Amino acid sequence: MQSGVKTQGVSVAAATDELDYAEFARRSLKTVLSTRGITYAQLADRLSALGHVETETSIAQKVRRGTFQFAFFILCMKAVGVSRVSIDVPTGDSSNAIHL
Repeated sequence: MQSGVKTQGVSVAAATDELDYAEFARRSLKTVLSTRGITYAQLADRLSALGHVETETSIAQKVRRGTFQFAFFILCMKAVGVSRVSIDVPTGDSSNAIHL
């Protein structure tokens, strides 16, 4: 069964069986950057403008691992101009959905 994340109209599919949450986080951030045409270097510049210093390399490493903090994800969304994020966490039980 497939479920997904919708970020600015972009769906990131994720298997509900044996879900790798780090991969889910990684793909979610990469999808937002890709659909907006933003590179890691540009994201680093935008984060610096918000007072959060990151290098292109440090961002690439965080995204590759997929183990970044949720606070980093939210900061990235702010840096790229996303003001609302709706995440459907694949749990197999949609009755527990919370939309942020």
